[in-house]
Amino acid sequence: MVADKFTRRIHLAMVLTSALGLQLAISHGELGYWWQWLEVALVGAVAWLCARYMAPSDPIRDKRVMGLLLAVVAGHFVMEQVLYQTMPRAGQLFEGQMSLSLRNLMIASLAFRAEKRIANLATLTSLALMAVSVFMSVYWSVTICGIVYAVLGVGYLVTSYWERISGRFPEGTKSEIPRGAVGLAFCLAVFLAAAAIGIAGTNHATRALAGFMPSSGGNQISDSRSQGGVGDGDDLVQGTKDAMSFGPTESEVFLESKMPSLFDVFNDTYDAPIVKKTARQKAVSLPRSEMEHRHSRVATTKSKGNDFSLLRKNEARRQKSLDDKKSPALFYVKGRVPLHLRTTIYDHFDGVNLQAAESHQEPPIKLIKENGVPWYHVSCPLSDEHIHSTEEHLLKFINLKTDRIPAPARLARFQIKDVDREEMFGLATDGHPRITVDFIPQLTVMRVQSSLVSSPTLLGDYATSKFRQSISVPDHEASIASIRELAHEWTSDLPPGWQQIAAVRDRLRSEYKSAPNSQLSEEVEFPVESFLLETKQGPDYLFATATSLLLRELGYSSRVVSGFYADPQNFDVGTWQTPVFKDNVHFWVEVSWDGKVWHPVEPTPGYELLAPRLTPWQRLHAVCLAAGKWCVSNWIPLSIGAVLMVAVCALFKRLADVVLRLANRYVRFGSERNRVLWTAKLMQWRARLQGRRRPQGQTFTKWIQECSQPISPEFIAATNWALYSPTLSCPLSHAEIGRVCDEAFTTLVHSPSLKNPASSSKELL
Repeated sequence: MVADKFTRRIHLAMVLTSALGLQLAISHGELGYWWQWLEVALVGAVAWLCARYMAPSDPIRDKRVMGLLLAVVAGHFVMEQVLYQTMPRAGQLFEGQMSLSLRNLMIASLAFRAEKRIANLATLTSLALMAVSVFMSVYWSVTICGIVYAVLGVGYLVTSYWERISGRFPEGTKSEIPRGAVGLAFCLAVFLAAAAIGIAGTNHATRALAGFMPSSGGNQISDSRSQGGVGDGDDLVQGTKDAMSFGPTESEVFLESKMPSLFDVFNDTYDAPIVKKTARQKAVSLPRSEMEHRHSRVATTKSKGNDFSLLRKNEARRQKSLDDKKSPALFYVKGRVPLHLRTTIYDHFDGVNLQAAESHQEPPIKLIKENGVPWYHVSCPLSDEHIHSTEEHLLKFINLKTDRIPAPARLARFQIKDVDREEMFGLATDGHPRITVDFIPQLTVMRVQSSLVSSPTLLGDYATSKFRQSISVPDHEASIASIRELAHEWTSDLPPGWQQIAAVRDRLRSEYKSAPNSQLSEEVEFPVESFLLETKQGPDYLFATATSLLLRELGYSSRVVSGFYADPQNFDVGTWQTPVFKDNVHFWVEVSWDGKVWHPVEPTPGYELLAPRLTPWQRLHAVCLAAGKWCVSNWIPLSIGAVLMVAVCALFKRLADVVLRLANRYVRFGSERNRVLWTAKLMQWRARLQGRRRPQGQTFTKWIQECSQPISPEFIAATNWALYSPTLSCPLSHAEIGRVCDEAFTTLVHSPSLKNPASSSKELL
């Protein structure tokens, strides 16, 4: 038995460190999701409550304890199957399920660690799980957990051995556990581990583990829940954090394949454009431009990839076969989502067609090496004081054929490992970054870094001043009266700046409906007017174009952009990646106060922009604010629930009496002996609720006679027979047993509350 308090604390720390290490290993070095920790808390709480109220004298032989330990193991397997049926990518492979089930067994065993054999079970389980965590992961946080566990394990062995030999010292010898030495060793080990990691860095290695179980490790058997390895499974692009093992070789730069082109993807998503009309009555330039007059006719570009018509034919969707790889994704995003990735910039609009500019004034991309690593820097002139944080994402190209680099808003720089030739990248005619070969090769991994700006910054004095200075109201002849009136109506009571931009965005998101499959009639002269004033529903490109025109009428520089939307609903918890499919093609808007830094605006309902990371205090504030709003909006059911809870607390004992009486009367267990024992057990439960537990060592019949009104001799005789006469027949008939048990329980309920000294009980039943 673990007796010393210091030893028990070390044992508890070992188990918790093992549980933390396992969680970090299966969550790729992070803490994972709150519901995973909720499972640990529930298992520990249930085990503690059972240990307290069962009070087993011999847990290793108690069937209830063994049943509980088996239940927490089997319960996780059941939960995994439910997850697999509802969210296939949210589950674990068999080895992960086994590890988490053993973790539950280890946590539940803590409640019964007074029994030496159960304590040893928890210790050995923690050792096995810690070893699995270290071997299955290469994350520095797991390594630290392994070092801490090793030191704690040595301390546990030392203190346990010291306890065993403490009784063998000569009389008068002072024998204490060397706590100081154990604590010093612990601190020294943690310090050395932190120093080693700081010196060596936290780079990771790619591992491919092929085995007999389904995985993505190259064993010809794949599983959607795979979490590591490389090969031929669904988890093809998992790799490690950097996943540079999938980078292109020199021969792959000119790879040919059957991948769909970017324009094919757009056509498959939005259907083909209708035949263009020969005449246009309205011509509008979206951004503020000093090079040409606003109402001048914009020539239609001859490049089909840079021209997008708002009027589409409702053709059958053309499905491209992706023969090169099993994955249906065009590419994968590793990092926080949602994420907007721009590929095309539309600067002009002739009433029906969005057209890309044929020239730009953006500075060229610069190649800069940092510590020998090549980075391609893009012009993003934002001062550090206005940048909230820098966000990094990995893009892993699988089935997309394009020379455009999918770029997040405010792209600062990007890289492909070992690609250090400046002529490999440049700017397209519309100013968007591109690779100078035909398309980005398959299996290329690109790292992109972008700057995030918070809403308070955009609402601040600096941004407001910049927006006011950039406002240039369009000529009356070039503007559209109906759209101008609508824009001023929506922003009439707001000062110029981001507040007006946000008002236009919010109005569209709240009062208009996203209808991706809706089609406008080919006879519509101006689709945006029809969308804003009549239908009030449509695809995302109508939302984007309408927003840009509304902002233009207010004098802001705006442009429509298209690209891809990394949807959080597609986020894979197994690989921590988000696949981007053909259906994720999307349009949105960007605004600028200087024509150099463009800020995204998302007007389409159902789509969200990536928000900057919150500090712990900001998260707490956001949670409290959201909880407060929810309580205000649901005050009626909350009030009813509160009244019911108060009523239940006030009438708890009476309600418990009703429930126990019904259980005594209608729950049957077959034999007369079980019937009597069931009633006796319910009596003890009811007495505990009243604070009158049966004292240890006192027989049930003597105790029930003391704490209740006179109990019928028939029930006393039946109880003695059920407890102590296993071979004799029942002294009462089956009908009499039921009547006697009901009367005895009713007598206990109506007995006055007698004071009975509380002490720890020992169950005889």
